[in-house]
Amino acid sequence: MPSLTRPTFPAFPALFHGALYGAALCLALSGGTGVAHAASTTYPAPIMGTETTAHAWGIDTRFAQTVPCQVEMTINQSVFMAHMPEMIQAGLFNTQVTPALQKQAPRYLMNTLQMDVTPGFVHTLFTQRGAPARCHFAWFYTAPDGTRHPMVSFDMTRQAHDRIDWAHLRFGDMLTAAQNPVVDREFDVQVNQETIDVTIALSRNGEMPDLPTPTSATGSRAP
Repeated sequence: MPSLTRPTFPAFPALFHGALYGAALCLALSGGTGVAHAASTTYPAPIMGTETTAHAWGIDTRFAQTVPCQVEMTINQSVFMAHMPEMIQAGLFNTQVTPALQKQAPRYLMNTLQMDVTPGFVHTLFTQRGAPARCHFAWFYTAPDGTRHPMVSFDMTRQAHDRIDWAHLRFGDMLTAAQNPVVDREFDVQVNQETIDVTIALSRNGEMPDLPTPTSATGSRAP
């Protein structure tokens, strides 16, 4: 399930500063991008407010339905790319993410963001009073032409959530906790290609990222 914890072609160390999921909680909870603390809220409370950094950067969340629980998370590509300088300044991405690279690899960058904020959204939902035993989470992005495209989806149970040490969240914890991961086939191909493009671009600039070899995603792919 690489897309839930890292890009499907896992090359993010070259450009991404959030190498530990502790950083993800800082970005996704109220101390960072502004997901509301759920301890004092009752399900189904919003898992992200509209007056937050995450919303300003192009992320929206909504309950597609509450029984059974289904949460949809969407990145607006145009808004996301417009705020890339702010994300670089905040330390989410490093300065190697040049304007040219942003234009070359938008899905790679959106996938990097979703992998970082996903744990915070999951944690916020399952710490609400009356949270369901299970919830389905699905990521989408809205392209500049207004079309909506699937990215990744997965199921999470409250029991699996409760087994995670959220105070010391480690990179990859969501990998073993999530169930039924699905990577959209088209998105998977695009992210892999853009990751190769990023690697080539960095090598031409004299930057040789420490990249693992390509691996197949362990999650199912949508047709």
